[in-house]
Amino acid sequence: MVRILPSWLHWYQKPSYRDPKTFIQNTNSAIEHGHGSRAPSISSESDAAIPHDLSLERVLGNNTCDPLSLYDFYMYLKHIELSPENLEFYMWFRDYEARYHENTPAAGPDHATPLLRPASEKTGIYATYTGVLPGEEADPERNSQELELVRYVEGLVPSQEVGMWKRCRPFWSRPSETSERTLANFSNMEELQQISSLFLVPGSPKELNLPASMRNRALAEIQKSDSPQALASIADHVYYLLKNCSHRNFIRLGVKNGTFETLCMVTIVGILSTALGLLTMLLVAFASPSIHHSVRWRGLAAAPFWFIGFSFFFAGWRGSCFLLLLFSRRQELPWERVDSLEKGAAAKRPNALVRFARKLMLFERKIRVKDEGLRMLQRKIVIQSMVGAVVVTAILEVVFLCLPIWK
Repeated sequence: MVRILPSWLHWYQKPSYRDPKTFIQNTNSAIEHGHGSRAPSISSESDAAIPHDLSLERVLGNNTCDPLSLYDFYMYLKHIELSPENLEFYMWFRDYEARYHENTPAAGPDHATPLLRPASEKTGIYATYTGVLPGEEADPERNSQELELVRYVEGLVPSQEVGMWKRCRPFWSRPSETSERTLANFSNMEELQQISSLFLVPGSPKELNLPASMRNRALAEIQKSDSPQALASIADHVYYLLKNCSHRNFIRLGVKNGTFETLCMVTIVGILSTALGLLTMLLVAFASPSIHHSVRWRGLAAAPFWFIGFSFFFAGWRGSCFLLLLFSRRQELPWERVDSLEKGAAAKRPNALVRFARKLMLFERKIRVKDEGLRMLQRKIVIQSMVGAVVVTAILEVVFLCLPIWK
């Protein structure tokens, strides 16, 4: 029976990048061409490349901390992939499903009794998100209700105003007292109709990128029932995209603890240290005092340079700075730089060389990594980088010390 190796012995390699646009197009095309309501299964690489502590389920439950919290995932989708609507819809669906099953009477899910008292007898319409029926004048009260629903949906993701300690605790997306008053303006059917106008109808403000057949089927279903099952296929599809594309890319970027400039710097330091080790070996062997006159064990002087160089190289190969890994520190991630860039937009931008220098590890603020799962992963990368450096250094030392150039 094969004994399973400890997890720290499995060489960690960051998830490969998946282009969101191409991935969504391929997934939608596969569904449209006869694969049913679900895309075909893909490689299970995500299961091996992403530790359980950083899984999508834990991120959605806000059981992870900075820089991989639910808020960070939302900011990543908003500023990097430009698809925050996927997370907003999925968080709303989970919340609606929980509210529905909590309040649905014993008659079963097909019983279309409103959970929340309707504000009026108006019938919703699947149109663009204007709140105005064709031929009707705008209803300020109705528009206000729709805007409140938009705020409610966006509020299901912890906002920037939420304290840091709250972002690192389990999150349950249930409405507050204020949100309860907002939802009291809608029956279930009205809420579903407004959600369809917000996420499903072509040209809507937060339109989801869905296969046409799936979209039409869902729009037809919600006209018959207010059950969450009417939108379950869309929720599954959005979850599939989040898990197999967005979350992978988010983890890939979140594990990288340094900027591009810092990684360039440490890679150069690693190369120079490795070259210095080789130069030391050659000088000891051939120049002090000459060939066949130097003691073999003096060649061990190159080992420290090779160890440092390869440690930096193996860590940088996986997108991390070795020095920052040692102290569980990181630099700001791209979505965290958005606010500072926006605030400094009016100021005069420094030249390219100054901007490059500011992003180097030596000059930029270092932030402590708060998520325990990420810290454990970074320790694993450190240990593996050092072990790999020891192995490569030992091989090089054996090769050079066995050459017939020593006394």
